[in-house]
Amino acid sequence: MLIAAGLASVPRELLEAARVDGANEWQVFRRITVPLLAPVLAVVLVTLMINVLKVFDLVFIIAPGSAQDDANVLALQLYRSSFGTDADLGIGSAIAVLLLLLVIPVMAFNIRRMRREARR
Repeated sequence: MLIAAGLASVPRELLEAARVDGANEWQVFRRITVPLLAPVLAVVLVTLMINVLKVFDLVFIIAPGSAQDDANVLALQLYRSSFGTDADLGIGSAIAVLLLLLVIPVMAFNIRRMRREARR
């Protein structure tokens, strides 16, 4: 929905001007549409990353114990390695550090984007 709203907000005059100047559809998409959609794509990417990292609760609650191995996600593996019956705190802390390293770039990007928008 967000991407569709972003596409609807792209000025048609810019697309038509690029086509009149001789750009093919791929060039219009790559050099006009994607840069204009960059803020929308950033919001969608951050939202998807947050949803992927918080899917732990859904898998832990909904999937029965026997199916959790098939529906395993990184956060569930962290929980099972740290607090489960086969607790291995070394692997649990390594997964936690990996999750931290995955979250820090997304968080830094989001903070930088919010500060840039606050200055406007």
